Amino acid sequence: MIKVDRPAPRADATRMNWWGILVSFAYVFGFIAVAQFLLRAGKLSPSVTRKIVHIGVAHWWILAMVFFDRWQFAIVGPAAFIVINLVSFVVRLFPAMEHEERSRNLGTVYFPIALLICVLLTWGGPLPIWMGGLAILVLGWGDGLASLVGEAQRTGRIVVFGNPKSIAGSGAMFAASAVVALVFMVLFAAPASGLLGSTVLTVLSVALVATLAELVTPFGLDNLTVPIVTLLFVYLV
Repeated sequence: MIKVDRPAPRADATRMNWWGILVSFAYVFGFIAVAQFLLRAGKLSPSVTRKIVHIGVAHWWILAMVFFDRWQFAIVGPAAFIVINLVSFVVRLFPAMEHEERSRNLGTVYFPIALLICVLLTWGGPLPIWMGGLAILVLGWGDGLASLVGEAQRTGRIVVFGNPKSIAGSGAMFAASAVVALVFMVLFAAPASGLLGSTVLTVLSVALVATLAELVTPFGLDNLTVPIVTLLFVYLV
């Protein structure tokens, strides 16, 4: 297994961590700005721009793995965006990342809360950092594509705990989660075992657990449950 549980100490560690904070804010605000432009230009609908931000921001974890070696710095961005996203939800500061129905849910606030929890469990806790990346990108790509496919496919719907769900959307969630899990397993875990069958089984199990978490979670709380459940499941298996 590639040892990336904690970044190796660097002589310029403090400088890199500060740069990480600057790059993090530039990266996230850059995605929001592009989504805002596309929305105002009439190129994309709010539901699409919202998911562009959702998927794009999930990749922040990769930047974080490059820049941060201390949890005290890694939590700055997620903590700040809990407040920023809450303000945006209340006053619609960034319409491109908000749901058209203002009272729909607090999903945009739950996302940075999930990031904060995953950072504390990895950089600041006992879990490997790469597992946090797997969990967050499962949320980004899996939940993001599930929403886009589900909204585009109006047939084949089921109701789970009072919430309408699309079979096609759940299929997209499973497929995207499996791809993300496979990439991370190959990069960080599979070489240790050398067992193709074991890796495939783990990948499919992770995708299934993430899909079920998204399927049964209401009120936008899947932005919390999907990454946290996925992270803990990967760690256990």
